[in-house]
Amino acid sequence: MIFSQALVLLACLPYALGTSLIDFSAARGDDPSILGIRNLEAARDDKVSANTDDLYIKLGTDPRGTSALHFHRIQGDIRAEYHSLPNKVAADQTYYIGYQLSLGEIEESLMIWQFKEYAANNAEDGGANIPLSLEFKNGVLNLQYQASSTAKRESQWSRRLQTNTVYSIGLVINTATPGWVELYFDGEKQTFSTTGTTRLPATTFPGRAEPKFGAYRGEAVGIDTYVYRIQIGTALKDIQEAAGLGQPSTSTSTRISTTMATRTSTTRTTTRTTSSAPTSTATCEWTGHCAGATCSNADECSDPWTCFNGVCNYDPTVTCAVCANSDGCSDPWACISGKCAVDPSITCSWEGHCAGATCVMDDDCDDPWACVYGVCAIETTA
Repeated sequence: MIFSQALVLLACLPYALGTSLIDFSAARGDDPSILGIRNLEAARDDKVSANTDDLYIKLGTDPRGTSALHFHRIQGDIRAEYHSLPNKVAADQTYYIGYQLSLGEIEESLMIWQFKEYAANNAEDGGANIPLSLEFKNGVLNLQYQASSTAKRESQWSRRLQTNTVYSIGLVINTATPGWVELYFDGEKQTFSTTGTTRLPATTFPGRAEPKFGAYRGEAVGIDTYVYRIQIGTALKDIQEAAGLGQPSTSTSTRISTTMATRTSTTRTTTRTTSSAPTSTATCEWTGHCAGATCSNADECSDPWTCFNGVCNYDPTVTCAVCANSDGCSDPWACISGKCAVDPSITCSWEGHCAGATCVMDDDCDDPWACVYGVCAIETTA
């Protein structure tokens, strides 16, 4: 009975719950200090406490005049980074990181992001110094993984980038031993070259690992990196803008209505099974007015959210269809506790992509589920 009630709730669930931990926007003029601790270093161990003309991280613009957080180092300087969530990352959790940036230079060994270990990175504990990193090798950006203190960093994925081009990166990190990693590039989930899968098993959290953003190493040349957005949270929806997962409207004065009640259903094709499910767009059309944004009335929230208790949220008055028996529900629903919900006899053969899993698109969910506002569920069309 408890399981059946849970399925009823799942069928009505509009969006994966999450908590935003960091949301930095250069366009808003956010104070960079919300990112954490500024780390400036000239030569190795020559730490610099404040911005200088030669070494700084400060709000400015990129070469095209777009607002950006500018990370600047002259030739020979080694570090301009922000260390985020110090002493706040916990074991056995899943963190979502979004990172939107462009590069003034691409240089050998330049590291633009790292998941740095601070406790177990020694021979006695055996933890890697940098379990995960985004680093340039031979002009190509690599997601590198270091399994232990004695292992080398090894490339798991690579992509050739261009300077003065905006890129969006999303990382999903499960902090366990072993944990796992998922990668999004410009909104598309990536396949790791070493495993042929979209989820990489990895020891991500030897003891105390935390993310760092900016420019480390590559000191053979002067470096300028421009960061537009950084988001960290506990659900995919928390990083959709920085990771390029959403398609925000180009106008801040016009909302595009795409309510759950009026969305049309289309057949989706998948190589996993031959069944079909409705297509869902798990995006917010009005940036800054999505789930969790503050509001004073419903007109200040993007569809399908409305304003409840000063926050844009799903309309709790929208309920699943009521029924007397399963004949009153369309397939693949069944009548459970008087409401059309997922038939409990439906099994899931794709672990981690079943009902309730976070998602970006329908192909992230096992059939018969669809991606409904960031969570695998049965999509209601009426």
